[in-house]
Amino acid sequence: MGPVASSPVAEPAVCRRLGDLLAPPPPVRRPLRAPADVGGRAAWDVLVRDGVLEVVRGDAAVATGTPLTAADRAGTLTGVPTGAVVAGRTAAWVHAGRRVGDEGRLDLTYPAGSYRPTVWGAGLVWQAPLLRDDVVERAGVRVTAPARTVVDLALHLAPDDATPRVVALVRWCGVDLEEASRLLERRVRAVGRPRARTVLDRARAALAGALGAAAGALP
Repeated sequence: MGPVASSPVAEPAVCRRLGDLLAPPPPVRRPLRAPADVGGRAAWDVLVRDGVLEVVRGDAAVATGTPLTAADRAGTLTGVPTGAVVAGRTAAWVHAGRRVGDEGRLDLTYPAGSYRPTVWGAGLVWQAPLLRDDVVERAGVRVTAPARTVVDLALHLAPDDATPRVVALVRWCGVDLEEASRLLERRVRAVGRPRARTVLDRARAALAGALGAAAGALP
């Protein structure tokens, strides 16, 4: 009997060295574009004017229609003072995007024992206790978490201004209004709690009304 032919051993499709496996992943490319990325201010202005680029904030723009993450939006915030936390309308915009415009403002909060940060434009600033779960980090920027943002909006804005922002955070960021209510009631020294309760009640009514209208539209 002749020799039996051995089956060929398949070579692995890709051979990687140990150093390759240990190498850090390539950096994530952000979609934001500044004037310097497109040939200067004049070119940037033309691209914005023609609808090729859409301004996100300041000198940061994206190709029109590009979806953005909270980290992308937070990455456009400049001049956040050390120790301060992005809050209020600005935090709502970071989390929910263009559904809750902040008109370019910078709202900040800071803990007791820290220096009061200077804000520019029509931004608001207030001192308040901040627990670990009250703050998240996005693109290296400290921002109040969505539920804490709801509480701050209810405390510091007029009800007509706060309510649609709160509704947007519930719809698009999954905030639980009952959790927000518990957070509010723990702030026993916070000024404006009666008004804040009114905001949360209005948000519940708006969400219930929208749900009822959707149910009524079903065949």
